[in-house]
Amino acid sequence: MITERKTAMAHAFSYRQNRLFGENVDLQEFTARTETPFYIYSKQEIINNCSLVKQAGTGVDLLACYAFKANFNPQLLKIIRDMGLGADVVSGNELRLALHLGFDPQKIVFAGVGKTEQEIELAVNSRIHSLNVESIEEYEQIERICSRLKKDIRIAVRINPDVEAQTHAYISTGTHINKFGVSSKEALSIYRRAVKNQWIRPEGIHMHIGSQITKVQPYIDAAAVIREFYEQVRNEGADLSFIDLGGGIGINYEYNFADSNDPVVYIQSLLPEYLQGFKDLDVKLIVELGRSIIASSGLLVSRVLYRKETPQKKFLIVDAAMNNLIRPSLYNAYHSIVPLVKNSRPAAVVDVVGPVCESGDFLAKDRELQEMEQGEYIAVGGAGAYGAALASYYNLRPAIAEYLIDGEKTDTIFKAEKFEDFVVKHGL
Repeated sequence: MITERKTAMAHAFSYRQNRLFGENVDLQEFTARTETPFYIYSKQEIINNCSLVKQAGTGVDLLACYAFKANFNPQLLKIIRDMGLGADVVSGNELRLALHLGFDPQKIVFAGVGKTEQEIELAVNSRIHSLNVESIEEYEQIERICSRLKKDIRIAVRINPDVEAQTHAYISTGTHINKFGVSSKEALSIYRRAVKNQWIRPEGIHMHIGSQITKVQPYIDAAAVIREFYEQVRNEGADLSFIDLGGGIGINYEYNFADSNDPVVYIQSLLPEYLQGFKDLDVKLIVELGRSIIASSGLLVSRVLYRKETPQKKFLIVDAAMNNLIRPSLYNAYHSIVPLVKNSRPAAVVDVVGPVCESGDFLAKDRELQEMEQGEYIAVGGAGAYGAALASYYNLRPAIAEYLIDGEKTDTIFKAEKFEDFVVKHGL
């Protein structure tokens, strides 16, 4: 049974008498009988976050689409589907999965700069809500496909507003040095063509300026650009019915499961303000949210293998690695790291590193953490997004298990792969 979040409530992962719980599951007890490392998610946290998104849309016509790229475990997607959200997909396989799981095609938007002919054809035949156009050549491909199939499609041209998202360079997407979208001038030329084509329905505008955004100003700046462009497009004869605002709402990665800071505070503070900037327009608003829905629902749990000290550093070597959570290595991103059981030992400043044969294999650098002993467990927060989804098999480390907590119950939603699976897969 799904219980929607009506007001802000306690995070699903919290300490009780110095032991970390996920909902009503004692994670120390669970981990002691479970192979590490693994990902573990809270069903209630996903429901809570979906509810907050819907609350943020009060007073506007909102379609919230979950970004499959953040985490595409089917069991988690079913929870999000049942909460009434749509799907934001960026590949043919993501679209196939959304359709297979029963997402309403009219709640599916398809983005991405490099859609193939086969992917566009699938989208047209599936009668999805809209295709986001990223270039003039892609638009021409859509024209050809629709003409050949004799089927129409609703489109939104993705404009690049040249707005700095104030986030990491690798996840900034809204400036002219990024590969995404087109300039306003080029977008207008696409709309001029589209209004004359019998198979193309230029009903929307799309924009996405980046990810892990925690300040409102980039959204205010982007909204000003979109509102001005909206009038320009209407003057070209396009009958606009929706604006796809993208997503990028960040989370508080420094949440430590003990204080009152909500990890999803930005859903409540940034998203309503962004949406209200368009309240007076008679259009549907679409948002594409991944991290802010799924990140806080997941932990990466790992066991301490060894402790090591050099003349300059203390290392905590654990069995999770960059192939399980690449964000720290890729972006120098911060993730909270906490023990499953708190104790009274003094804290030490350590690098938390994994077994992978790379100097970039770390989960944290110069992190103050209670002194840990061999065989004890840590939890890495914010691992629900871009953990399993970005995992690799580097050093021939197989995919690890995923579990879902629902109250006092824990289910396996992905079985850990074994070396034997590799052998079979490669016909050895």
